Amino acid sequence: MQQRTTERGFTFIEVMVAVVIITISAYGLLLGVVHARGEMRSIALRERATEELINYLEYWKGRIADGQLSVAEKAGNPRGTQIYLEGNQFSQHKVPATLYLDPIQFIPSPHPGGLRRWQLHARIRWEDFSLSSRSVQRERDLSMIMTEFE
Repeated sequence: MQQRTTERGFTFIEVMVAVVIITISAYGLLLGVVHARGEMRSIALRERATEELINYLEYWKGRIADGQLSVAEKAGNPRGTQIYLEGNQFSQHKVPATLYLDPIQFIPSPHPGGLRRWQLHARIRWEDFSLSSRSVQRERDLSMIMTEFE
């Protein structure tokens, strides 16, 4: 009678199955990290665009409060003003955006007594390459009514 000796350890097949399982799970984890990073960059660009839009409207509120608006300035800026959300015009990695201002409208006050109201509406457009290989056109709008007390 011959006695079989068994050796402890893993077979080659078991090791290869473990390697395949670890590779598939690492690939899934990598895809999740890349997607999360793209989403974070997209959110950061959207936040930066909103800040630029608010600053743009604050500038126009100051111009209205100054009382020196020309007829051309009241007509708005339909062609737009180019800015950069990331980088500058000389950077290799840049995100250009365009700020638009609709015509500034005077709103007659229903109440007499030295109250003047102005309606401002602006928007910003940019292209976002964060989430896919093709560009996605993004846009944010902001409207506000400015009240002046005489």
